[in-house]
Amino acid sequence: MTGTPAPPPTPTVDFLVRAAREFRLGGWVFTGFHWPVLAGHLAHALDGAPFVQVFEAGAACWGTGRAVPTSTTDYPAYADAQGWTGSTTDVLLAMAHRFHRVVLDAGNVDVRGHVNSSFLGPRRQPTVRLPGGGGAPDIAARARDLVWLHGGADLRRLQAEVEHTTAAPGPDTPVRLHTRWGLVRLGRRPELVELAAELPGSEEFVERLRELNVATDHPVPRPPIADRERSAAARVLEEAADRGYAVARRALSELESLR
Repeated sequence: MTGTPAPPPTPTVDFLVRAAREFRLGGWVFTGFHWPVLAGHLAHALDGAPFVQVFEAGAACWGTGRAVPTSTTDYPAYADAQGWTGSTTDVLLAMAHRFHRVVLDAGNVDVRGHVNSSFLGPRRQPTVRLPGGGGAPDIAARARDLVWLHGGADLRRLQAEVEHTTAAPGPDTPVRLHTRWGLVRLGRRPELVELAAELPGSEEFVERLRELNVATDHPVPRPPIADRERSAAARVLEEAADRGYAVARRALSELESLR
């Protein structure tokens, strides 16, 4: 008799669940835009310790908002869960050391934990202009525990040294990078910590890390993702797609192709 077939791997959904679990470690969690907003919204549907989600605009939320925010200043989306509002300066500078974790988006990231979200090419005439860092440079530099989220599939965005540094951690800040294939500890001695070896592209991911002199000898298998966690993530992505998130639309297309 054969057992129930294992569900197909869902790279983006599982990445989002893993990122959301960072919030469920509890405490005050500063939340950047893009993947961090989606992960924070999902985290309220997962098990774990209570947490307070803090946005750059100065809002602190004790629960899930009525909608996925389209930016960290989308107050109508989370006003029903909002408990406090202050100025950006207060949040980034006065409270930075109080956050238990800082979760930010990493479009282009290197093994030191530096991120480039400003531009590619020369400063005077760049070939590509990126969204910029917002408050990320200040908050990343003061974070006591920094988490970068990189949900893309382009391995070229994982680099030995980013072309321009938009944001960087402090010299003694622990830094973790979540990717669709696994978890990497960044810094002076970068190391692959967890690996989803069952996912397509995982071998290329490991090879890319080796090219970047990241230790890859002893990763543990990525902890399993429960079906209810995947279902909750799919619901968040569906709502986010309706709210204009291109990454959510791509993730839903990925899900559809696996069915």
